[in-house]
Amino acid sequence: MPYTFDETYLLRMDVPTGYEIDELPKQIRMKLNENDDGYFEYLLSENNGVLSMRTRLRMSRSYFLPEEYEMLREFFALVVEKQSEQIVFRKK
Repeated sequence: MPYTFDETYLLRMDVPTGYEIDELPKQIRMKLNENDDGYFEYLLSENNGVLSMRTRLRMSRSYFLPEEYEMLREFFALVVEKQSEQIVFRKK
């Protein structure tokens, strides 16, 4: 990676009229390793018809050794998998 980064995305969405949230993905907070070189957070909540989402991805180190590649690949695979999960709405 050419540089470190810390990206946070926030979403606030009103649930469409006539619908309710049937299923939300599970929340997760995880570190890349015990040195906290990377961090991923995926938080969702619903309150009174308002969906709130916060996702944060932080990499505090830009250089990784070849033997650390597998750990890094698994970390990013989980990030992609988590961000691909769907929020399920159903009609009331």
